[in-house]
Amino acid sequence: RLGARSCASGTAPACGSVEGQALRWRFAAGGAVATCAAGALLYRPQLARTEGGAGAGADAVPNFTMASTKYDQSTFKGRLMGMYEYIDPRTLLLTSAAVQASQKALESFKATGKKPDGMSDADMWTHRKNVEVSIHPVTGEELLRVGRMSAFVPMNVPLCACMLMASTTPQVLLAQFMNQTYNVVNNYVNRSGATVDWSALLQSYGLAVTASCSIALGAGQLIQAVPSLQVLGPFVPYLAVISAGSANVSFTRMEEWNGKGVSVVDGEGKDLGMSAKAGQQGVLQTVLSRSCFLPIAPMVMPVIAMKVLKPFLKVRPVAIVAELLLITVCISGMLPVALSILPQTMEMDVKSLEPAFQNLKDSKGNPVTKVFANKGL
Repeated sequence: RLGARSCASGTAPACGSVEGQALRWRFAAGGAVATCAAGALLYRPQLARTEGGAGAGADAVPNFTMASTKYDQSTFKGRLMGMYEYIDPRTLLLTSAAVQASQKALESFKATGKKPDGMSDADMWTHRKNVEVSIHPVTGEELLRVGRMSAFVPMNVPLCACMLMASTTPQVLLAQFMNQTYNVVNNYVNRSGATVDWSALLQSYGLAVTASCSIALGAGQLIQAVPSLQVLGPFVPYLAVISAGSANVSFTRMEEWNGKGVSVVDGEGKDLGMSAKAGQQGVLQTVLSRSCFLPIAPMVMPVIAMKVLKPFLKVRPVAIVAELLLITVCISGMLPVALSILPQTMEMDVKSLEPAFQNLKDSKGNPVTKVFANKGL
């Protein structure tokens, strides 16, 4: 743990003292704020604009359309570029009035088929991004800011730092509690369906907190009791996070895979009804990409890197800031990769769904063999 590594410097006050621990956490808190701000600068997309006018680089973007996405979602590179825009933390600065202005610009385009006067293709793509990152695609409601995917990096940097630096039992419990509290908010905000079963949501919250705290404490005690297992130390927070995260996603979205299901459409965009089996696929894909793959970088790689850098980081504040920077870089780099592995829109063979979807025809009388649904994040 970072606390143990930082103690190697031998600087006063002693790390085991109350003053030493308080000083370490004050440095961590300040460093977390600084690295969150630095993380925002890692993103290349320009700050979302809400005013009309030709933007710089307008010639470099494709012609605006509502029929397809800005980047080709059938390729990993296209999904990755789109995800970098989607999780840009600077879009959190958008006001409700700015989002409404973007919605009006898109409505005007839909009604006339033309861009509003004075707006370029770049402006229209910006308006579309503003709406897509701020408005739920099913309910049409504005998303809670703290739960948006654009808030994922700023929120997770201090959370990961707390989990990695927690050394006492109260610190471990508090860190896991805060992490799962944020997870349940994020899962709710980014659900693929319109409704949620609140009893299931509270159950998932309780289960996730219990699982993460139990695994973190139990594994930590096991490692202390069996010295040969100390090499697994960096994986304790990771194991707790993926176990609780998987349970959190599954229970938060229980209505999708064990209830009403998710909305399914055909190739023409026609709503074909709700499918629980489609919901099962969406939840499973989310668990694999976000709960299992994503935490590897911020929870494991910084710990390994800090062991390598230990001889060069003998000053405690420098070590803390260095680990926070590593966490920020890992989350910023891994989040879009994890979310881009699988397409946001699932394409499914009707044979894998309920019998109600087996013998449908499109508007031209052709059999519907493929259907589509929102995977959720």
